[in-house]
Formats: sequence, C-alpha cells, structure tokens
Amino acid sequence: MDKVWMFHYDGQMDGRNGKMIINILVNSPIGSVFLGSIDASNESTDSTKMYKLFESTIERIGSENVVQIVTDNASENVKEGSMMMGAYPHIYWTPCAAHCINLMFGGIFKVKPYASVFKKAIRIHSYISQRPLLLNLMRKFTKERNLVKPAKTRFAMAFLTLRAMYIQRKNLRTLVLSTEWTSSKFAKETLGKEVANLIISAHFWDDVVRALTVCGPLTKVLCLMDGEEKPPMGYIYEAMDNRAKETIAWGFRGVKKQYEKVF
Repeated sequence: MDKVWMFHYDGQMDGRNGKMIINILVNSPIGSVFLGSIDASNESTDSTKMYKLFESTIERIGSENVVQIVTDNASENVKEGSMMMGAYPHIYWTPCAAHCINLMFGGIFKVKPYASVFKKAIRIHSYISQRPLLLNLMRKFTKERNLVKPAKTRFAMAFLTLRAMYIQRKNLRTLVLSTEWTSSKFAKETLGKEVANLIISAHFWDDVVRALTVCGPLTKVLCLMDGEEKPPMGYIYEAMDNRAKETIAWGFRGVKKQYEKVF
C-alpha cells in the first residue's frame, strides 16, 4: 500500500437535522478517498474519545502507512494530536489550514472597524432581504443583481456579500434617494431611515474598503486551501507571507498602524 500523505478528520454540523458528523478522508499519491463518517451527536467529543477514534482508524489502515493526520483546530483535537504523536512518533498532527484561516477571519471580525462594518452590512442586507417589495425594488436598481454570494464558509460568504454591496453602492444610493423609496413606507420606518443613512454615508463605505482590503487576500488563500485540484501544503506559507500579507500591506500603502492588528 502507498504511504498515506494525509489523513483528514472533518467535523461538521448537519444543518438539516443538527447532527454532529465526523468525516474521515484519506489522501495518498493516487488521490483522495472517503473512508467513512461517524455520527457523534449523542456523545461528547473530548480528547480521549477523539484519540480512540484516531487510533482505531490508524490501526485499520496500518500505522506504517500513515505519515500525517489533519484535523480542525478545536481544543480537543489539539490535545488529541499531542497524544497521537506521543503514541506514534513518526506521524505528524497538523491543524487544517482552511480552518485556521477561518479562525483568523473570526478574530479580524472582532477588531475595529471591521466588527462594526460587518454588523452594519448585515443590518442593510437583512432589512432589504426580509421585505419582498423592497427586495424587488432593489433589484430594479441593481439590474436584477442580488447581494448574497454563496461560499463554502460563512466568513467567505460575509466577505463576498460585502464585496457585492460595494460593487452596487452607487445603485443602492440611487435607490434610497429615489422617489420610489422616499414615497414608500420604508423611508418612514426607524430602521429604514438607519439603513438609508448608512448607504449614503461616505464613512461607512470607507470602512467597507478597509474590510475588503484585508479580507480579499485572505479569501483567495482560503479558496486555495479549500480547493480540491491539488494538495496546498507545499505553498501555504508562500501564499500567506508573499501573497496575502504583501497585498494587504500594499492596500494600506505600507502604513503599518492600519494593518498591524490584523497581522
């Protein structure tokens, strides 16, 4: 049997029934194989139980065939990874690069001004999308373009939605300044007034530009890590250091104080 390059545990919630599913995938020089899945909904997934799951899978394949194990960066998996490397010194545990980047997004979204700009963008989008008449009116001004952009992760989706709003900023401004808007009930609602003020606010769109400057390069790296065409491990560091960081710094014209918290 060929050496297994990567042994990937992917824990995720099934949105349809709320179950916690752990998928097990094996990557080798001949390609990727789905080995199986485990329903962990009815039991805790502490480090000891995760270690036993890993151990049984390793022994099933043959420890001599395993080189590396990849999991998400949950605390129980970090502890389990240390236990596993103690029991199998020749096997390396590595946190999932895509999951790490998602955690970076989560951290960035808590830093000013990114935290507030995403909240404001969500407020605008929610107000429009939850009102069918207003949604249809918006589509009239955006030439049938929607603001939501599907993506594999919620952070990437938030970025793509923010980008779509920025592309449509002139049309959104035209919408809230139009007679259709000013004569509608939306212009009289408190939340409607707040949304209109945000859309015509130059300060809000300046913050949007800052958020896109930071999140754009990271989203490209996330797509690279989450792709299925070829294993990304060989170029993750180059992608982060040379592509993402340099692009972010260039976007802020080298003014370090504007991006040092992000870094």
